[in-house]
Amino acid sequence: MPTSRIVPGRYPAPGTSPIADAIRERRGARGLTPLDGTLLHVPPVAQGWNSLLGAIRTKGNLPGDVRELMILRVAAHNRAMFEWIHHEHVGRDAGLTTPQLLYVRDTTKVPTKEESSTILSSLQQSALAFAHESTTAVKVSKATSDALKTDLGDDDDLLVEAAAVVSVYNMVSRFLVSLDVAGMRDEVVPWPADIATHSIPYKDSPEHHIHVETHVVSPDAPWLVFSNSLLTNTTMWSYLLSYILAPPRLYNVLLHDQRGHGKSLSPPSPLATIPLLAQDIAHILDVVKIPQVHAVIGVSQGGAAALSFGTQFPSRTKLVVSCDTSPKTPAGNKEAWESRIAHAKEKGMKGLAEITVPRWFPEGSGIIAPRREAVDEMVEATTIDGFALGANALMGYDLYEDGLENCKVKTLLIAGSLDGGGNVPKGMKALQERWSRKGGDVQFAEVANAGHLPMIDATEEYWSILQPFLASV
Repeated sequence: MPTSRIVPGRYPAPGTSPIADAIRERRGARGLTPLDGTLLHVPPVAQGWNSLLGAIRTKGNLPGDVRELMILRVAAHNRAMFEWIHHEHVGRDAGLTTPQLLYVRDTTKVPTKEESSTILSSLQQSALAFAHESTTAVKVSKATSDALKTDLGDDDDLLVEAAAVVSVYNMVSRFLVSLDVAGMRDEVVPWPADIATHSIPYKDSPEHHIHVETHVVSPDAPWLVFSNSLLTNTTMWSYLLSYILAPPRLYNVLLHDQRGHGKSLSPPSPLATIPLLAQDIAHILDVVKIPQVHAVIGVSQGGAAALSFGTQFPSRTKLVVSCDTSPKTPAGNKEAWESRIAHAKEKGMKGLAEITVPRWFPEGSGIIAPRREAVDEMVEATTIDGFALGANALMGYDLYEDGLENCKVKTLLIAGSLDGGGNVPKGMKALQERWSRKGGDVQFAEVANAGHLPMIDATEEYWSILQPFLASV
């Protein structure tokens, strides 16, 4: 179980520690968290912490939306991602809407009584102002305290509770960040969006389904569609989403798990192909009624699928972005994939992860341990059959034969500088030059000190390349 990057976690087995068991009882099905595992280095502190947090969360009288709104502003200001992600869904359950959560997440927005908000109620406004001032300045002005007390019905008890909520969760966030609990202190606190999941029947196999996830910032915003690499699932884009969904929030996002990966069941066909994976994207767009998207963005297997989508469906996207892939199966690659499938069958997916992830993120990559562990988990969670299905799609494709060079969709090719020992960026640069000579509107960019999945090990640099390209049309 992940814990602090500074100290290892301690997770006593059930029945061996009354304090740990009491924490488990409060947590319920969730069990001990990385925060608990860190605190249990000092059991009396863990015990007191459990009692205090239990009282704050479940024994007070503040409205739930007000309590969670204040907690989330503390998390946003202190850049405590662990705190935010564990309270956003609680806030939603308490009635906070996406526009309200967005307001809370934007620490530049501090409501005052001179302003009327169409997003927050008067009580929510005064509570947010109190939480912000207490967190940033410690000393809260009389005007801010009085405003909150008035909105609480002049109830001194509720004002004390509100102050306790803010103070306690400042303590929590500072503990989380100082010891890097769960390895999240270097991550950007996410920006909320309306998230929905869809289970879409395959066109060629209606009894099986594709898992799709949509992040909507506005009904009128253009769409970005993402296509995963082999051995991953939709969560591989979570780091990039923190940038895409940040203000000015220009794009909605559609993610999907490819055949045999993540939550997508595989049809009982013997093979998947790169053109078929591109056709799956078109089918998804048909079902969710999106006639055209702003960009299709893919990496590795998904990068080849993105190129194929632009070739097959040029009127359905304005842009294509293809990362760390090849226009055709390299010589000898079929044998390499067959060897990897055999390795997975012999050693299991954990054994495959042990040889794959170091190759994806070689020495010199900026990958940090929690992200690498997350990639390990994605690989290990993929079934052998799902891996074999995707590998077969990569064994014998040729986008040149499919008409790639005739595609006029504006395209960006991106590669991590370290991928394949530098051979992958060389190959993508060669594709750009060849395609350009044939009249293609295609660019190439390299992400320094990045491996096979640069949106994971060099997210900010990757976004600095992607963002202006998305704005180019």
